[in-house]
Amino acid sequence: MITLKMKQEIIQLHLEGLSERKIAKQTKKARNTVRKYIKQFKQSRHEDVQNLPITEEVLRPPTYKKRKGKQRALTEKIKAKLRSYIKENQWKKEHYMSKQQMKMTDMHEKLLDEGHDISYTTVRNFVNKETSKAKEVFIRRHAEAGYEVEFDWGEIKLEIDQKLKVYYLAIFTLPYSNYRFARIYESQSMVCVLDVHTEFINHIGFIPKVFTYDNMRTVVKQFVGTERKITDSMVHLSNYYEFNIRLCQPRKGNEKGHVERSVDFIRRKAFSAVYSFQSLNEASMHLETTLVKLNKRTHHEHKVSHHELLGQEAVQSRPAMSSFDPADMIEVRVDKYSTVVFKQNHYSVPEGHVGKYIKAKVGAKKIKLFVEGELVATHERCWGLHQWIMDINHYLKTFERKKGAIAQSECLRQAPTKIKNIYYEHYIGKEKEFLELILYIQMNNNIDEVISAIEQLKAIRMDHVSTERILFLCEQSLSSEGHSMQSDDDITKQAENNMMAYATLFNQLEEVTSS
Repeated sequence: MITLKMKQEIIQLHLEGLSERKIAKQTKKARNTVRKYIKQFKQSRHEDVQNLPITEEVLRPPTYKKRKGKQRALTEKIKAKLRSYIKENQWKKEHYMSKQQMKMTDMHEKLLDEGHDISYTTVRNFVNKETSKAKEVFIRRHAEAGYEVEFDWGEIKLEIDQKLKVYYLAIFTLPYSNYRFARIYESQSMVCVLDVHTEFINHIGFIPKVFTYDNMRTVVKQFVGTERKITDSMVHLSNYYEFNIRLCQPRKGNEKGHVERSVDFIRRKAFSAVYSFQSLNEASMHLETTLVKLNKRTHHEHKVSHHELLGQEAVQSRPAMSSFDPADMIEVRVDKYSTVVFKQNHYSVPEGHVGKYIKAKVGAKKIKLFVEGELVATHERCWGLHQWIMDINHYLKTFERKKGAIAQSECLRQAPTKIKNIYYEHYIGKEKEFLELILYIQMNNNIDEVISAIEQLKAIRMDHVSTERILFLCEQSLSSEGHSMQSDDDITKQAENNMMAYATLFNQLEEVTSS
């Protein structure tokens, strides 16, 4: 086989004046081969190849004619069938039936079913050649500090309280610094979009000039020819913060490529290894911790951290103003259960307002209830259906008249675990005392002090736990806190006096002294 080096040696010997016979003898190649390369070289001396897609003959490697065998399996009949399949796929694509297109393996199987003997590779090569298109050209993008931010949604599956459920990541990415911000939501509704925008602007402390979106329904409400109409809520938000909205072309997610990559990147880094949490709040804290670590990494181009670059963007941008309120204000009626209904879920209202119309301020995470302009209740928003969100403190007066209803009430079931444990361990059958204790905790917000008093009473005797004794110890504790500047001897003496007072009050002097 002749190599480029051997070809160049033949030409060099020719230039030195050796005959074709001597060159063939010296290189041990056929005289016809030597004659062919010398002839090609002489012809190339008379050609100008500077503006031609070929090299000088002396630099051109030897070539051999490729054998082109006759295609036996891929006949014109089969080509016509394959072209008809391709044409049918194109029709389906244009009529919103993309998921019903035939794949190349389906075309091959259909040909086999019709009795044709042809390999899958032959079918694949022909279809690829017929459907090949010119590859898209991408434009290098220049990112300006503080100019633009991109927004998108991503879907994740998390196990919250041992229940696997779909949640949504709302993600912002700043192209210049590649700084990433994300929050978890249970819905992609408009109130969630507005809420995450407010949180993002509060977080970075400035307002980029342009916010970029794809054609999501919460941003684009209508297509009119080639024009797109922005939803009223997004118009209000952009007017409030004074930023411009840029929409990507349909099916052109690469026009906001930074956030497109961030969706997969954040999802993997935050939830690929850890996806089980006790609560959604715990999952949100884990996400925020992960983002802090990611934003401390060094930018591949600027060689400083994403967080430092964010500071540069803030200098170039307009500072954020007061926060936009994304909540909706609606009017609701209090039903006989002293609850209001929103999106098929019940939220409790302090008793005394049954039948009244009140105002509800509905946000992405909280629902606030107002009576005559006064805030009377705040609940975590529920995104399920037919759920009851109830606060036991809203029904204390009613329970005074219906004490037997406490044990099986939805209020007690949803009460904090500490409250439920107190009832089930010490107050079953003593609902009146339990209500007095709950009212005391509500007024003083001292659940931990109450639990500490219960532990002290249990240490003496289990059946000594009662509301009267708990309140006595709590008051003694408050009194000792007022003398916290006393010396150690004074504190010890005060503690002894407290115990003696307690023993005297409940006739337990002998037990205390013996212990």
